[in-house]
Amino acid sequence: MNKVWTEKGNHNYAVKNREVSLMYFLERGFQWLKKINSQEEVIAELEQQKQQQRQPGFYAPEGVNESASDHIHDNSSLYAHNDTYIDLRTPSDEKRGALTLGFGFLYWISILVLSDIYTAWVEQLISGTSRENTPLSTTEYFTLIFYVLLCSTVLLLILKYTFRFLRLESFTARRVIVRFNRITRKVYLLRPEHLGGIRIMNWDKTQMIVDKSLIDLDESGGFVVLAWNKGDGTDLQGSPTDNIELTFVGKRASNAGELMAFWEYIRRYMEISPNAAPAPQKLISKFPSPLLSLKAASTFRGSGPLELLLWPTIPIHAIGHWLSLLLCYEPRFPKSIEDAGR
Repeated sequence: MNKVWTEKGNHNYAVKNREVSLMYFLERGFQWLKKINSQEEVIAELEQQKQQQRQPGFYAPEGVNESASDHIHDNSSLYAHNDTYIDLRTPSDEKRGALTLGFGFLYWISILVLSDIYTAWVEQLISGTSRENTPLSTTEYFTLIFYVLLCSTVLLLILKYTFRFLRLESFTARRVIVRFNRITRKVYLLRPEHLGGIRIMNWDKTQMIVDKSLIDLDESGGFVVLAWNKGDGTDLQGSPTDNIELTFVGKRASNAGELMAFWEYIRRYMEISPNAAPAPQKLISKFPSPLLSLKAASTFRGSGPLELLLWPTIPIHAIGHWLSLLLCYEPRFPKSIEDAGR
């Protein structure tokens, strides 16, 4: 639903939430956007979004003091809830597994093929004889060494130019966590360095970004997107942020009303009290259970005839999802943030 885009020369960059299928694609896309565009260009785009929100027939809250809905909804998106803070998920949790399986298969095939070739070549170099049991000439020695170096180079190039994509869902943080601390009135972003790193943002400066198409309640609700301007927060060392910051909060809402009720849940927790936004009956588990992976995979089965066609792929997707979880580490806030407000 929400779209962040920019145009530079003839190059267009777009992220549309309903089309995203890769974990951390949104976070990585926004970090890339900040690199290719100036801060002024990014701010101008977000200002355009905010202008849309002020058009007649569309309502969006101006700030954290303004109520967004008469209802609240936890959106099944909480990892933790207490009197000091709430920890929320991002939209990326289910969108994983395909890259792990795809690149895992690519690396597996590459290693199998190259290991067989390497073994044959090394045996020839050590024995000094070719496959026809004839002595190797000087030219053949150099040729075998060249082939070994060539294949090694190819393997290194494959790793160099594909590993960055694999890190979208493996060998990285298992999840991105957004913490809202009502005592310190801060929003803490727990992200790996390649996705922006840890940030400590001021709650009072938080801006909610909503796409105008959400006025249609039958439309898919998207998810909460929060933004902060330059200097509205700090990094872990206390240095002010030098660019705009963006974070995506919660799983996809089913409609615009649910999305606004979810934002209102967060707002009331921070602005009123924990009792105004009570804990859900069940918090999200962080344990990498294969059953949870199967449940996540089943949410993408489609409907009608397409559902029947996609059912056989669900176990495969679930395996990839679970492997992705196992290949990632569980992120934790630094002690200074864990103790903040207690």
